Amino acid sequence: MKERKFVNESVKKLLITEYIKRETESAGFGGMEIKRTPFGTNIVLHVNKPGLVIGRKGGKIQEITSRLEKDYGMESPQIEVKEVENPDLNAQVVAKKIALSLEKGWSYRKAGTNALRRTQEGKARGVIIRIGGKISGERARAQKFMYGAIKYSGQPSIDGMDRGFSVAKLKLGIIGINVGILRNDYRLPDEIRIDENAISKEVGVTNGAEGEGVKATEQ
Repeated sequence: MKERKFVNESVKKLLITEYIKRETESAGFGGMEIKRTPFGTNIVLHVNKPGLVIGRKGGKIQEITSRLEKDYGMESPQIEVKEVENPDLNAQVVAKKIALSLEKGWSYRKAGTNALRRTQEGKARGVIIRIGGKISGERARAQKFMYGAIKYSGQPSIDGMDRGFSVAKLKLGIIGINVGILRNDYRLPDEIRIDENAISKEVGVTNGAEGEGVKATEQ
């Protein structure tokens, strides 16, 4: 029973994510966070254009809230919309931009290179872009564009990498775009930070104690 409940909750969360993603796609969907509180379910949406999600006099956001409550059985949903601070460092936004570029007729090399350059200019620590499908002929293959530090496994890959996925619908077929960006605020296990202020205070206290010892001896 517990396993079935866990699976049902995961499926429900996936359906809700897909629904919100479709509804906010034109606004530049950049991810979402779902948290349960004593007062209901809090949903934080990260989008590139918050005005398109909120709608005129809040009409769009009210429609989404009503659908979540009636069609998906979510208890007292409360939606908070936040603007993406730097779209070029949001993996989901970058993946969607690449998909739109491919659908406009750009070559996969141009779309991938431009996206990689923008993330570099945005001071990304590391980024990997994978474009897969029939990108250059009848045979499907994948092309990667990489820069900086990238984590493929372990906890840093789960907690430190912001990931996004999108698809481009072309005449030859569906092209998948996977983007992973190493977050600037994530501290890697091998990073050591030295607090110089704390060291200066420690040294000052030590020197002061030694000085007092010298004075006492001289007396």
